[in-house]
Amino acid sequence: MRRLLLALLPVLFAAPVFAACPQPKTMAFVVEKKVHRDAVGFTEGLEVHDGSLWESTGDLFGTTRINRIDIKTGKVRTVVNAGKRYFGEGLTFLGGKLYQMTWQEHRVFVFDAQMKPLPELSNPREGWGLTHDATHLIASDGSSQIFFLSPADFTTLSALDVHDGDQPVPRLNELEYAGGAIWANVFETWTVVKISPATGCVEARVNLAPLQARMTGSERAAIARDDNFVPNGIAHDPATGLFTVTGKNWPMLFSGRFVED
Repeated sequence: MRRLLLALLPVLFAAPVFAACPQPKTMAFVVEKKVHRDAVGFTEGLEVHDGSLWESTGDLFGTTRINRIDIKTGKVRTVVNAGKRYFGEGLTFLGGKLYQMTWQEHRVFVFDAQMKPLPELSNPREGWGLTHDATHLIASDGSSQIFFLSPADFTTLSALDVHDGDQPVPRLNELEYAGGAIWANVFETWTVVKISPATGCVEARVNLAPLQARMTGSERAAIARDDNFVPNGIAHDPATGLFTVTGKNWPMLFSGRFVED
């Protein structure tokens, strides 16, 4: 019996085996329009709502704000300016409400359709990216997990482990739910991943580095001034099918489509 128990020990205490995901497809971002914004923002969240781009900024280079950006002209109008009282992160609209997370303060601000503040919620983790499907808020915290949350009280309903093949994908940042998939910036890279919300598998990878060829010399110099000015921000417009992408303190936005190479 002792021999049998010893033989079983490696099996009993072995790490769980993760079924490897299929090899992700390679996609490209094809630009259809470039828009110059009239004021930069340290972009932490980006979403299309009511015909405009809505942006949440952090206060590392400026202040924490909620901006409304005209998609056609790039004109930026600040709706909420919180100064440096907290560090703004992801934002999203669901059920007629706007939700804005903070980074390390565990606060979630909620506004109604007229941008009147509603009771504040609490986030047990760091706040990074925020989006939604038909019924849930969906958040990232900089790890390789994505969390499905109740819009009523921000409680965690489930968590999704994100893998590329058999490897976890850490540093998931800004999120966008579109076409039944979750799109995510990978922090401090030029990579966007398309994630299955059912399996957590990375279905496709996109390299945004070719966007640099669409920038002027002064624009490239502007985003090269600081290592913090990384790609961040994905917004999908269901009316046109276009995605808009940008980066932290980028003076421009790019609208286009993700297509298979």
